[in-house]
Amino acid sequence: MAQEYPVRTVDEAYHACHPDLALEAGDPRYVPLTPVRGGFDLPITITANIRRTPSGYFHQQLVTGHRGCGKSTELKQLQARLREERYFAVYVDAEALLDLGDLTYLDVLVALTQELEEALRGEKIRIPGELRRDLDEWFADIILTEEQRRDVERSLQADFGVGPQVPALARMLAAITGQIRSGSSRRVEIRRQLEQNLRVFVQRLNDLVDDARVRLVRKGWGDLVCIVDGLEKMHYAPLPDGQSTHSALFVAHAEQLKSIHSHVIYTVPISLVFNANLGDAFPDPTLVIPMVKITESDGRTPYEPGRQALFEVIARRVNATEVFESENLLWQLIEASGGSVRDLMRLMRLACYGATDRIRAGHVRRAIQELSREYDRLVQDSDLDRLVSVARERRVLGDEVSARLLHLRLVLEYQNDERWANLHPAVRATPRLRNLLGAV
Repeated sequence: MAQEYPVRTVDEAYHACHPDLALEAGDPRYVPLTPVRGGFDLPITITANIRRTPSGYFHQQLVTGHRGCGKSTELKQLQARLREERYFAVYVDAEALLDLGDLTYLDVLVALTQELEEALRGEKIRIPGELRRDLDEWFADIILTEEQRRDVERSLQADFGVGPQVPALARMLAAITGQIRSGSSRRVEIRRQLEQNLRVFVQRLNDLVDDARVRLVRKGWGDLVCIVDGLEKMHYAPLPDGQSTHSALFVAHAEQLKSIHSHVIYTVPISLVFNANLGDAFPDPTLVIPMVKITESDGRTPYEPGRQALFEVIARRVNATEVFESENLLWQLIEASGGSVRDLMRLMRLACYGATDRIRAGHVRRAIQELSREYDRLVQDSDLDRLVSVARERRVLGDEVSARLLHLRLVLEYQNDERWANLHPAVRATPRLRNLLGAV
């Protein structure tokens, strides 16, 4: 039986505030936050830009924001809006399909191919037999030897839940993405073979896309849109050539990511907002989903619309009167979240630890302390001067140090009327920062 909201017990509140569950379009728990965090209304803006793009051209859009700002929920809203306007929007969850700790553009293109093939089957759009066989045989010839293919066929059902009733091409794509994700020793070889045959790989992918677009139009769809979510969560690391893993994917290989013959939206790490080359690689400005503003830029004056919006985010999930000993305790969690929806959800779950009938003051205090300890572990001694500078100047510099601090949410960026930044309250509360900042 479907859960009814708002829930009324601590036990139910724990799951009701799961931070990893994006809300589907039409979910009554959804609260539009654009009015209190600034930036563009993502579903409206991107749909309009796709509509304005002439036939034969494709809109290519990057979306970013802090991890946990609600990107996936907004992208689900975008998918629904696009479908209302008769665009066949395919949602690709990169986190579910790929290893974000070791990711290349080739992995992204393979995952996109797999999800597109599955979405077309769901729409009962048949890929012509000849094209399907050509794709399947090409992958088999390039990626797998005959012996390896027999091994894959035997393991698909056990490892990936793909049975013989599924078309051969779908089974092949599931096997390849499965081996890439699992860290199989085959991963390096798969990437090497695809890299060596990149031009043909992209052409084969576009053969599929071109055919799909024609058939979609015949069924009354306006065009194809691919939404690739989860890439903003990819691992950050500096590389020997001076790039980071982030810029290597989205700047160095931007042309490959843009090579698909369809409208496409990619989520990207917020660190790349400061990469000047990103604007050269993708024509439209990256859409930023900022934090929800809960104070003015002085860090002290409450911004009541933002606080009320976050209260509503929880209130649509949890009956605060019945779950909390006092409504004031929920306001303390909102304050400690810094306007991060994800951290507000995590604080709610932490506050459930040890609680039975009600969430009480001690539970909230321990939840806030635990979040502060977690962020304290992420702060390196070499970060301290930069963090103090952010706290005093309310801005971040455009360099790799700031990129890391933003990626880890040690620093939060806001965009209401003006662009500004501040330390996450959990970082400010750590002993090291508290001593350095004093009254700042």
